[in-house]
Amino acid sequence: MRKILVVDDEKSVQESLRLVLSSDNCRVLMASSGKEGLNIITNDDIDIVFLDILMPEMDGISVLKEIKKINTDIPVVMLTAVSRLSTAIEAMKLGAYDYLTKPFDVEEIRLLVDKIYENLKLKQKMIILSDEIEKTSGGTIVFESEEMANVLSLGRKAAPHDTSVLITGPTGVGKELVARFIHKESPRRNEPFIPIHCAAIPETLFESEIFGYERGAFTGAFKSKPGKLEVAGRGTVFFDEVGEMPAGLQVKLLRVLQERKFSKIGSNELLPLEARIIAATSKDLKKEIESGKFREDLFYRLNVIPIHVPPLRERKQDILPIANYFLSFFGSQMSSRVKAFSPEVERCFVQYDWPGNVRELKNIIERILVLKGNKDIIDIEDLPEDIKQFSVRDVSGDSDSFFAKVEAFEKSLIIDALEKFSWNKSKAAEFLKMSRRILSYKVEKYGLRRKEKENSDS
Repeated sequence: MRKILVVDDEKSVQESLRLVLSSDNCRVLMASSGKEGLNIITNDDIDIVFLDILMPEMDGISVLKEIKKINTDIPVVMLTAVSRLSTAIEAMKLGAYDYLTKPFDVEEIRLLVDKIYENLKLKQKMIILSDEIEKTSGGTIVFESEEMANVLSLGRKAAPHDTSVLITGPTGVGKELVARFIHKESPRRNEPFIPIHCAAIPETLFESEIFGYERGAFTGAFKSKPGKLEVAGRGTVFFDEVGEMPAGLQVKLLRVLQERKFSKIGSNELLPLEARIIAATSKDLKKEIESGKFREDLFYRLNVIPIHVPPLRERKQDILPIANYFLSFFGSQMSSRVKAFSPEVERCFVQYDWPGNVRELKNIIERILVLKGNKDIIDIEDLPEDIKQFSVRDVSGDSDSFFAKVEAFEKSLIIDALEKFSWNKSKAAEFLKMSRRILSYKVEKYGLRRKEKENSDS
């Protein structure tokens, strides 16, 4: 059941709003002072607050500030006389959802409540959808390289602030994962993360997708639709492949970033931009600026904190950990028998340059498991031809030395984990973020044995 709280010292206002808002699925609570209202919000789940600005002892602005400390997500509608509009606008800047002027228009109140609940439902759906997309896509950042450690360190430093971030790197390298990491590390983590894939939206639909539109704004607009900037609320909007954004939209996005306001198509009402903006591109935007395809002023608006994600070939330490992660991820989804890769396959993986980066590695692991999931070990003959050829390369010298170092490092991690948990393989595997069967294979592969004569599966 919906719960709406009315905070007003005038009984006539309370009763008027009770009559308008009460219904079978809506319960209206009353408070005659700010202190009483805050006590109700602290002890009950309130969906919407109608808050009078002018009250004795504690005025509406002070109450609003305290509400936002308790729960920043509660929509607060300020109640004011026309003469106090400047105070209502001040309240909007402090996080109020909207304001109503006395005397109230009944239809306006009902429409506003319906709009708030529609936005709340959309926000909840987007949060759920965002989580589901991440769960089903293997959305974990797996790494051992110093390069990726530096990327995440920079992302963690940027996360608490509202500053724009521009993530660069080749296609398939994991730029969206880095953007999601920044969102999760930020105070906005419980708000929606809204990705906008600029290369995938037709130019004719771009503006309506981002800004939304009102009913009747154009042919076929039979009802109003919120854009992604509105749905995001106080969350994060991620413009992926921002270099593909049409020139006309670049101008409008720049204006939105400058003014922190936008309007739907067919509306003159300005809505506040509350979301944080993160963008990503695989293009060299400085070259795009030189060729006149990207606005220089928009580039500098987006590129306040630049983060570059290096290609997989420049951080080979990450190849095997990522490959094993996807082996476990897809293996569990498909109930596959596969335990691990053979040493020859691992050597090929490290030698290969992975032009498609993490996305290519992910797709190849998934393909192998679909076609060869009834085996215990993935061998050379199970690999695609373009990767298999690396098995016959000369792997002497620096490359072989590197591979030996990777194996030695992996071996030491496994030994440390096993000793940490007294050779309990289940706990060690969980600690190492790999399946127990893969850990068992690695133990056999490296010939690891416990010195004490105790049960290693305790």
